[in-house]
Amino acid sequence: MNVSEEENRKILSLLESVNDPEIGLSIVKLRMVKSIEKEGDRITVNLKLTVPGCPLSGTLEKDIESKLESAGYKEVEVKFSYMTKEELEEVKQQLKKEKKITPPPIEKYEKRGIKSVVAVYSAKGGVGKSTVVSMLALTAKNKGYKVGILDCDISGPSIRSIFRLNGLAEVGENKKFIPMDSGGIKIIGADMLTDAQVLIWRGPLVSSAIKQMYSDTDWGELDILFLDLPPGTSDAPLTVFQSLPVDKIIIVTTPNSLAQITSRKTELMADALKVPVIGIIENMDYIEHGGERISLEKRNKNVSFSSEVLSKLPYNLDIEDKIVENKLDENILKGLERVIDAILR
Repeated sequence: MNVSEEENRKILSLLESVNDPEIGLSIVKLRMVKSIEKEGDRITVNLKLTVPGCPLSGTLEKDIESKLESAGYKEVEVKFSYMTKEELEEVKQQLKKEKKITPPPIEKYEKRGIKSVVAVYSAKGGVGKSTVVSMLALTAKNKGYKVGILDCDISGPSIRSIFRLNGLAEVGENKKFIPMDSGGIKIIGADMLTDAQVLIWRGPLVSSAIKQMYSDTDWGELDILFLDLPPGTSDAPLTVFQSLPVDKIIIVTTPNSLAQITSRKTELMADALKVPVIGIIENMDYIEHGGERISLEKRNKNVSFSSEVLSKLPYNLDIEDKIVENKLDENILKGLERVIDAILR
């Protein structure tokens, strides 16, 4: 049976401090608590997940149990279901209106000579995000735009490796870093600023490093600056969204069910931070054999995106060679050009 109104308010008040571990917002504000029941000493929290098969549902369950048990409830049970598309849309609209969940004012850096700052993000690693960033930058450059890449992945930078750059970035007379150049694309990353083979930066140091690379680099005039963000919902992506003048977000995912689920959560996080997602790129979507496209994985039909899928890219073993040689396949270029058009629209 349902708990009394007074006890319901008490439990909801306790659960206010329990956050969705991926979105980083209260499960109460996200309207995930469907109902609360009580039978004897047992409290049952019926929770609606934002997506089916949430990979961190176990973490959420432990957080709820810990919070209520510390308040004196002896037996706590959490039952999961998931939201309908309509309920998800209601949550999104609420996030846009809810002023209380707007991040506290943080001074943003200026764009200076940069027209558009685009963050490329994936909630899960291993989806080929950095490769996609490199291909986007190359496509934009070939269309005549002035382009730069800031590799924000401090612990695992890879843009330098993809473009096969050697040496370190120099410091100009104005005491700013001079970005390295690959065929007209300006590139900077943590591995271009130090000889150390292993960078052990954590927490505030990571956030400071990203902001320093952005503000202390002489970018000059750029049409697009791509920010290659580290995967996941750590402090680093949040620092970028809150401190740098990000205009738009592109989400990179794969047909893999877990990647799609975490990408759906990324859309909700972007809504909370009020940064528009212009679209999704599905990488490693298929292979070509005998003139036919063969899908690599079966999609999770229970996961749907509210953002447009702008491009589906193939799995390609020699893609880095093609990036360095500036010889991307025609089918790849068409999809990437649609993304560039959407960025500058």
